[in-house]
Amino acid sequence: MKKSLLLTMVCLLTGMSLFAQRSFYGRPVRLGFKVDPVFVNTLRPLENGLEKGSSGFGVNYGLMADVQFSDTRGAFATGLEVAHASSSILIKDAAKGLYSGSDNQEYKLKLQYLQIPLSVKLKTNDQNGFRWWGQFGTYMGALIGSRLDYTSGAKSEDNVNIMKKTNKVNMGLLLGAGGEYRLAEKTDLYFGVGFENGFTDITKNKDWNDDKVALNRWALRLGVFF
Repeated sequence: MKKSLLLTMVCLLTGMSLFAQRSFYGRPVRLGFKVDPVFVNTLRPLENGLEKGSSGFGVNYGLMADVQFSDTRGAFATGLEVAHASSSILIKDAAKGLYSGSDNQEYKLKLQYLQIPLSVKLKTNDQNGFRWWGQFGTYMGALIGSRLDYTSGAKSEDNVNIMKKTNKVNMGLLLGAGGEYRLAEKTDLYFGVGFENGFTDITKNKDWNDDKVALNRWALRLGVFF
């Protein structure tokens, strides 16, 4: 899995570099690197008997690319990133949960996704090297890691591999806003805040018997465009 991930990122970086040297159907392409600290990860249950637990920290990191529209005030924004999330849910119904039989269960999921954002980014005019931007779109993630810490009655265990008991795909709504500051002729500092509203049932598996649990995240956006 690690070799496949590395190969995918290398191929994408190579392809983006070739586009950046020329253009994408006549539209300039900006490339960059990002590190997004995620300060809120929330597993959101949509059924009675389940409650949100503690919110864990996370991080997204990887490549980003802006395919500019006809002027510099808009772009199709995409890229390739690795997303780490950590959060917990509480189950009060003894008939539900991965280890049912207790009405006091706590599950902390530690998830990793290979994720592709797809969005439209609109920007204000440049004012002394600075401009604001807003972003709206979606994201698609493929599960590459899933671990679990749990307590269920008298039973407890840490770092259990639950790849086969976690939904392999995560999708949702992507929103963001922030600014860019020109550091040099072709180097821009990128910053802001973003929200990911998950649509997918993270625990979609008959073993959970918990209906839908979605993943929501708030993150800082930090990166550099070249």
